[in-house]
Amino acid sequence: MATQIDMGDSLPNVVADELRALIVRGTLLPGEHLGQTQLADRFGRSKVPIREALKLLAAEGFLRHDHNRGYFVAPLELEEARQLYKLRRWLEAELLATAVWPTDAQIAEFRRQFDALDAMDQVSDFTNWALALENLRLALFALSPERILLREATRLWRLTDRYRSLMPRTMGESPERKLIDALAARDRDALLADYMQARSKIEDALEQVFQHGR
Repeated sequence: MATQIDMGDSLPNVVADELRALIVRGTLLPGEHLGQTQLADRFGRSKVPIREALKLLAAEGFLRHDHNRGYFVAPLELEEARQLYKLRRWLEAELLATAVWPTDAQIAEFRRQFDALDAMDQVSDFTNWALALENLRLALFALSPERILLREATRLWRLTDRYRSLMPRTMGESPERKLIDALAARDRDALLADYMQARSKIEDALEQVFQHGR
């Protein structure tokens, strides 16, 4: 069963979710100015929740704020990506190292989620594919009782999703299958080794994107 983290459903959070999705998909481009009046018209909201949503996204790192000019979509920078993924490595490895072995029913649910994810077309349905991946990822890492680490990991997922969107949408099968197999076998060494191998592949792909131009 997937574990949900309640991020709140207030109007500013709803607007922030909508804006975040547009940034991750690349609809709102790095450096683009986000005017409160234009956003209020676009979403059919008043300026108050728009302003609060912009503050939330700036605190998360999705936006940059200039006191004179307003809010801008944060640039994509290789050094930032390196540090974010380094943090993810540490947090996620700790979560897997402390994961409680799942039941047979949980393994079956993980496999069902993976099969649904694997059947999706990353190119034509990237938004839903990314959401399905996030749900499966959360379910796997939520096996750990380290709730503060999990909370921080989910925050980093949001930030690194911007960079994932730069990479080819056809990188092959998602590595979660190997993680599920290792969990089913209760093999901690294989679980951590497969995780590190998958991280290295994704990070190498990102380096290539920046080296050869986006």
